[in-house]
This record gives sequence, structure tokens and C-alpha cells, in this order.
Amino acid sequence: MERIAVIRLSSLGDIVHTLPAFQALRRGLPEARITWIAEPAGAALLANFPGIDQILVFDLKSRPGWTAKARYLAGFVRRWRGQFDLVFDFQGLIKSALLAFLLGGRRLGFGRRNAREPVAALFYSSRAPYFPEERHVIHKNLHLLSRAGISAATVEYPRRQWAPSPRLAGFLEEHGWERGGWIVLNVGGGWPSKLLSEAQWLQIARGLEAGRPLLMLWGNEREKAVAEAVARQCGAVVAPFMEFGDLIFFIARARLIVSGDTLALHLADMVGTPAVGVFGPSSPARNGPLLPGSVAVHHRLGCSFCYRRRCDTMACMRDIAIVDVIEAARRIDAQRDRNPD
Repeated sequence: MERIAVIRLSSLGDIVHTLPAFQALRRGLPEARITWIAEPAGAALLANFPGIDQILVFDLKSRPGWTAKARYLAGFVRRWRGQFDLVFDFQGLIKSALLAFLLGGRRLGFGRRNAREPVAALFYSSRAPYFPEERHVIHKNLHLLSRAGISAATVEYPRRQWAPSPRLAGFLEEHGWERGGWIVLNVGGGWPSKLLSEAQWLQIARGLEAGRPLLMLWGNEREKAVAEAVARQCGAVVAPFMEFGDLIFFIARARLIVSGDTLALHLADMVGTPAVGVFGPSSPARNGPLLPGSVAVHHRLGCSFCYRRRCDTMACMRDIAIVDVIEAARRIDAQRDRNPD
């Protein structure tokens, strides 16, 4: 039985984009014992998926100061070194590559031109051949498996039946929405540079509010304030805060979702809910939905797809044609009427 470690520490959307590679690995090596190493939030998300034999929490970030970080890393490595025959680093950072190196075993990662930090490639036993960065990151992750002789012709996720918690079930029952069919407007974005303004979300909500329940999704207090401000001015309802299992169920039961490039958009792709993805600093070709019927909207500039978390102008998001977002959502809604399954 081969002992395998998967390193994809963060972020949550990137972890979802790594799940198809995990599933292909699981199918290719069904008898292997597979451990996934992730930061705390990622570990909580991964707990909702079958097939992972063990999830290890790697919590280096919370340690204050270099001394505490070094002590934590040493203790983690001392506990797990020699426990894995094969280590895949899907993160491509110096931090993740060093962890793979210290854990021992054969280490597979991306080459210099594909690693997020090129120096990371020096820590691997074997590196994947170059993969065009303009292609989707899901296929890039699947490409890494070729170093272990595994290929995947289709994108497949680990799946299970998700059910709502009593809290979410009560919320849905209160509004008479047990059967699903709502439209989700996700105001979150992860990075400040991925966020639409309150005025833009209000324009979207008013363009879609006739005939369908509109639920405003949020993930932190700042996003909640935006969601509440929009809901006060139209017929939308603010969704309750959700743990990951509830979030997956909630998106799976939605009619469609409008979202920036963040976790909710990628979960929609995973569960088969069509989406309108609104893109600014990140490329829809590389990070957008693969689901047929989903649409990516962006405003192309000379500086497009810079992947900067902050921007002085926010022009790529500020100048999004909101009418295009609304029209794309309406087309998806009409298509679902024609093909309800």
C-alpha cells in the first residue's frame, strides 16, 4: 500500500481546483493511503469530501515570529517525516516545497516556469513538464499526476450527498424554499481587487429580482454589511452564515449563482450549478467555470489578469458592464426553464 501526501495548503478556491487531481489519484491508486496537508480553513473544507484517508492541519501562519514558526515546523516534520512514499506539491511555493522536502520520500512538483515561486522546483525529486499557464488550473493540476503515470480524460470531483444543518433547514423552511431554486448573489471575493461595489450588486439584484428568490451570500462582516445594504434596497434576502457543508448544499440547490472568482463560484462548478463569473485581476480561462452553460464576464484592459490582490484604480472591476452580467444570468435562467434537469 503506497503512502501518499497531497500538499495544497490554501486557498479555498485553489483547494477545490485540486480536488479533480485528488479524485484521479484516488481512482488511479485505489489501494493507496492518501493524506492531504492543508491549513485550518482548508482542512475544514476537505472534511466534506470522501476518499481522503487522513487530513493533517498545517498551521504555520498562526505562529507569531520566526522562532515559533521554526519550532512548529520542526515538530511537524519530526512527527511525519518518513511516513510518505510519495509527496505531491500542488502549491508550488517555497514553503510547500520545503515541507515536501523535509517530509522525505519521492517529491513531485511543477517545474520552474509553472511553480508560483520558481525556486520551489529545486526541492522536488521529479518535475512535471511545462504546462501552458493560460490553460485552466484544474488541467494543470491533473498534468502533475503524469509524473506518477496517472492520466484523467475527464474532470471529476469526489462527491457525496450533502444535507443541510438544522439551522439552514430552518431558515429555508421559514421562507418556504425547501425545494431550492433560488438565485445566489455572492458579494464576497477573497481579494479586495475581486470585489464589485455595493452599487453594482444593487444593479444586478434589481435586474434579476422579478420571479425568483434572490439570496445574498457573504463570508465576513464587511461582506455581510454590503449584502444587508443591497437587500434593504430591493427584494433580496440575506443568507445566514454557513459552514462549508451547508454552503455546498446551498449552492447545489440554487438555480444559478453570480459571483466573483472565489470559493462559491468554484463550488458551483463542482456541484453542477450554472454560474455567471465576474472576473477582474484573474483570468477566466485559467480560473473560470468549466461547466457548460456557465459564463464569464470581464472587462479587458492592458493590465488585465495581473493577479494583484490590491489595486489603486480597480478599473477592471469598476468598468464591468453590469448589463452583461444581468443578461448572462437571464439567459441561464431561461435555459434552465427549457432544460430543468
